[in-house]
Amino acid sequence: MKKLLLAFAMILPFYGFCQDLDFGITGGIALYSGDLSPKEFAIYPNDYGYAAGIFLRQRYSRFIGIRTGLTLAKVMGDERNNGVKVDRGLNFQSNITEFSLMGEIHLFHIGYARNKTVISPYVAFGLGFFAFNPKINFGGQILELRPLGTEGQGLDGYPNRYNRSQFNLPFGAGINILINDRLTIGAEMIFRATLSDYLDDVSDAQLVYGDILTNKGELAARISNPLLDPANTENLTVSYARGGEHNDWYIIPALTLSWRIKNSGKSRSVYSKYMECPRF
Repeated sequence: MKKLLLAFAMILPFYGFCQDLDFGITGGIALYSGDLSPKEFAIYPNDYGYAAGIFLRQRYSRFIGIRTGLTLAKVMGDERNNGVKVDRGLNFQSNITEFSLMGEIHLFHIGYARNKTVISPYVAFGLGFFAFNPKINFGGQILELRPLGTEGQGLDGYPNRYNRSQFNLPFGAGINILINDRLTIGAEMIFRATLSDYLDDVSDAQLVYGDILTNKGELAARISNPLLDPANTENLTVSYARGGEHNDWYIIPALTLSWRIKNSGKSRSVYSKYMECPRF
């Protein structure tokens, strides 16, 4: 958290030289896509958390901008909600703190004339850095998963302990409605492709139940594979993988509200054209 706030603070002085600068807030929901999510995107909202953030946006022209943002979110997933035939009892939740830097390309403007509201769709993409900490609701108790080593992290022949901070690749699209020279409202959906498969503490690692039980303890073994009974010695040689090979994602559909705090007028010039597209 401290590293993310420091990175955000280091960016702020550079915005002091901007001619056009917006300050904004975002609010929406956070959806998770990973080893515990359903295959059908339409039922992702069965498991959703909150998302809120602030951002600064520098506009170089009517079509090009750069945005720095700080986002707080909560993601969660539960196999009981994704239509699996066998419920393994796996679930997770994690708070996320994210710092991101994204470029915005506005595709065209509709109504770019005096006294007309401007509608401007855009695409966005960039680089993010986020911190997370997966937890599980196990028998009514909320437990941190990383210290348990549910996939044998740190043992010989098993993965190393995963970092709880990692990069992601945010990209998506949205639409802005410029109410006046300073006020803008909008909506967007930004996908985050993370560079980690442990947002949910579940990966494609091949595990042996006896290794987890002997070296990590009964609690870790029960959480690692709730379908197996640690008292049954026949289970000690059972080999299993809890997830797939792909990294995890999270998606944030959100509403945005921004205010022009420094205004040169260059990125909101008044044109008589009703529709204008970028020229390259």
